[in-house]
Amino acid sequence: MRCLGLPFFPAWDTLTRILREIHEKPEPLIEEELRGWNWRGETLVAPSSNFPLGVSDITNNFCEKGRDIYLRYILGVKQGDTSILQRGRLVHQAFADSIITFKRLVYTLYPRVDGDKVYENMIELLSPILDTLPNRFNLLDSEYSKWLYSKIWKQSARIYSAELDEAKSRTPYHNVETLLSLSIPVIPEFPIDGSLIGLARTLRVDAYLLPGLLMEIKTRKPSPIYEASLAGYALAYESQYYTPIDYGLLVYVTLPKEIGGELRVYPKITLLTSDARTLFLEERDKRHSIIEYQGDPGKPHTCPKTCPYYQVCRRM
Repeated sequence: MRCLGLPFFPAWDTLTRILREIHEKPEPLIEEELRGWNWRGETLVAPSSNFPLGVSDITNNFCEKGRDIYLRYILGVKQGDTSILQRGRLVHQAFADSIITFKRLVYTLYPRVDGDKVYENMIELLSPILDTLPNRFNLLDSEYSKWLYSKIWKQSARIYSAELDEAKSRTPYHNVETLLSLSIPVIPEFPIDGSLIGLARTLRVDAYLLPGLLMEIKTRKPSPIYEASLAGYALAYESQYYTPIDYGLLVYVTLPKEIGGELRVYPKITLLTSDARTLFLEERDKRHSIIEYQGDPGKPHTCPKTCPYYQVCRRM
């Protein structure tokens, strides 16, 4: 993986380079039986249960035995919270909030809209949002959470304000939809219906990059299970839209421990292989079995202290 520095807000030039790199790769060999549209009958993709699991239920990388599923859905134990989880949520929230707000401002200011106006409005809207962060992310240092959220928000505002002006310079003939399409090739929190393969109807992949690339942001160490996670979203997408998703984009974000540190972004073009798809489906079926038979799978050999069920699980 190569570091791109801070910007993990894809602009068209960055996205075009990624798509060109994918195009130059050999055509992937993904087994037909592991495509999401093969959900009917007795297939590997067909769910053994219709219990609506989220992708994160399956690939959160906390418990290899899936005991968190048993505690949450069978015993009704409320998920705890940790500073690591809150840092991850803050990054995801800043990413989505900033893009959604930018688009809303373009709609509001159009047709008298330009990059400077949108950027100024973005900065004005930031302060009241920062005031809400200490309550929403109470396990993080309040100044750190404000600094990190602000850093991500301002980066988004700078990148897409410049993209907006570039889009306007290309042609005077545009409407607000085409202007936004030329400026921001990103749909954050893109909804996917996973019900046909035993997942929730309201899945949300971190971002959908035009013209057809799924993107997930990870703030923990790289792991093969995250490739399986992206494969899970691809399976759900294929089951809904009957369109193949061969590659995805995993964006690993290394967060600074202190204010003023460097936030590094490592994007990885990820082939959604048959192995990754198989791993996801096996983990899905394991968790469906736990729910169906309501059996305690027991504790794993090692439990990460970052698990939101760590304190409860130790006592049971």
